[in-house]
Amino acid sequence: MRFIIVFLLIFLCLGCQKEPEPGLSPHPTNEEHEHHDDENQNHTEDKSEPEGHGDEHGTHDEHGDEEEGFLTLTEAQKKELKLTTTAVVAASGQSTGLRPGRVEADPDRRVIISSQVSGTLQNIYVQVGASIGAGTSIAIVTSPEVTSLQTDYHEAEVEAELARKELANKNELFRVGDEINRPLETARLEFTEAKAQRDTASANLQSAVLKNERLETLLAEGIASKQQVEESRAERKALEAALRQTEAELDIAQSHLEREKRVTKSQLNVKADTFPAEARLARAEEQMRHAKERLSQIGASPEAHNGNVLLSSPISGTVVERSASRGELVTPGEPVAVVVDSSRVWVWVDLQRSDLDVIDRGDPIELSLVEQSERTAGGYVDYISPQLDQETQTLKARVVLDNPPEGFHLGSFVNARVTNGSGATAPAVPEQSVQFVEGQTVVYVREGEGYRRTSVILGAPVGNGQVIANGVKAGSQVVVNGVEQLKSLDLSDKIGGHSH
Repeated sequence: MRFIIVFLLIFLCLGCQKEPEPGLSPHPTNEEHEHHDDENQNHTEDKSEPEGHGDEHGTHDEHGDEEEGFLTLTEAQKKELKLTTTAVVAASGQSTGLRPGRVEADPDRRVIISSQVSGTLQNIYVQVGASIGAGTSIAIVTSPEVTSLQTDYHEAEVEAELARKELANKNELFRVGDEINRPLETARLEFTEAKAQRDTASANLQSAVLKNERLETLLAEGIASKQQVEESRAERKALEAALRQTEAELDIAQSHLEREKRVTKSQLNVKADTFPAEARLARAEEQMRHAKERLSQIGASPEAHNGNVLLSSPISGTVVERSASRGELVTPGEPVAVVVDSSRVWVWVDLQRSDLDVIDRGDPIELSLVEQSERTAGGYVDYISPQLDQETQTLKARVVLDNPPEGFHLGSFVNARVTNGSGATAPAVPEQSVQFVEGQTVVYVREGEGYRRTSVILGAPVGNGQVIANGVKAGSQVVVNGVEQLKSLDLSDKIGGHSH
């Protein structure tokens, strides 16, 4: 067995004495083998060492191969490849990586100035780019419909004035002519007359009763005749009937008087006479109110007669569009101008479905212009749409920017990176250091004078690097510049039949 081992070592030494080919060599040096053999747990320590090799090379000679995925370069090779490394950092939070976005106006701060009626554009007072305040006049439209409404308003105004005067005259007539109390006074007079007639009939009846009683006595004494007594009886009965009649008339007069007292007290008679005038006044005022409201809604003056509608801006901002010119016929809803208040804008960002595992509302977001990446802005995720786009399978996230920085104009395209605020840390490396070898995601970690190909599992992006779930530790040095050439060297040696 020892003979076989010695034979293999002699064969290997003879092969190592050949002059190396010019160019880059992926084979590690003895010094690097000394570094890695100390870490190799699979090497045996009880094998005898061949002559000319130290203890640190025993494992290397036993396997007869360099460790796979480990490259040892000379200083000249490092300079030729222009290799640079950077430390793996402990990044806080996770991000979505770069996501496209667009700056848009806040819908509540964008106003389309348009007419509510058809008409002719008589004048327009603003130009595109003008900064205006709330209430600034934009244009004037002359409309036949407005003229008709103004006519209706003035006709109702005249009708209301006439009804108002008629009602005033009625009330004055009642006051001066004492028309209010006349029915009551008439009822009182009737009651007084009826009472007097009743009293007269009662007195006459009483006299006739006394006369009849005296004649009845005289008849019994043989002084009066029977005919006189009969006449007295007939007169008495007639006066009793007359008394009953006057008492009935008195009751009627008294009821009439009581009714007139109630009517006078409630002024029902006044209301009956003034009701037509009051109704005319109410109808005219209602017509005025409706016409005035409609004219105010469309921006026309109720007092005018010219049919003009004044279009004004309800907000402060900048005129970004002017869609019509003087003399044009405008229709309801047709834009005349557009005013935007850009002191607050919305940025809509297209997120991937997987981003929902990383971010939530309130997470910070970094924005940069696509064409001018040095122009940046920061904000927070204000809203995440619950609905995916059916074609792109993305969903919208909104960022509200107050007083956006210079360059963030409406319609600008931006790149966005959303970072969660979990505070958890994970090792992160620059994106350009990540490579793909044989279906694995790897980085090249510097170990001593060599570079080890290390498989990693990537997490979500953070800042300018990828979050590494495992495979490297914070503080390790990974190759950034020249990593593509290093990977090519690694793969070319594998293809050539060697292993590292």
